[in-house]
Amino acid sequence: MPTIRIDDEVWAVLQERGQAFVDTPNDVLRREFGLNGASQPIAARKVRSQVRRGEKTPEPEYPIPILKALAAMGGRGRTQEVVDRVGQLMGGRLNEYDRQTLAAGEVRWRNTAEWARNTMAHKMNPALLNPSSAHGWWEITQAGREYLESN
Repeated sequence: MPTIRIDDEVWAVLQERGQAFVDTPNDVLRREFGLNGASQPIAARKVRSQVRRGEKTPEPEYPIPILKALAAMGGRGRTQEVVDRVGQLMGGRLNEYDRQTLAAGEVRWRNTAEWARNTMAHKMNPALLNPSSAHGWWEITQAGREYLESN
């Protein structure tokens, strides 16, 4: 199977148009291009279960720790390093459910932190994180600094 490289903006659109924990990027592209069939049989897919209220630390609790982590790192940092710091800052708030490993092999709270980053960069106006940061880097914006100071 061929490998392709896409930029962060295209990746963000794929994430917006896909159903989390169900669609692969290939599924989203097949749907967008009107191609029949799926990349794998429906029965073989993992179906996302509903998270009951209170089980998972909600995404809105992540922006301040993300901004604090970035501010402590001089305003910019590699994804893994930023997420590691967020875990340290949120350690007391994360519960056993947050610490479970998802089917894809990622720890739930780390996945939620990355979704929060996407929201902060692409869905907040003004953006708290730079949506044009190089792949693998998170960068605070001036609006993000001001938000952190006021919260």
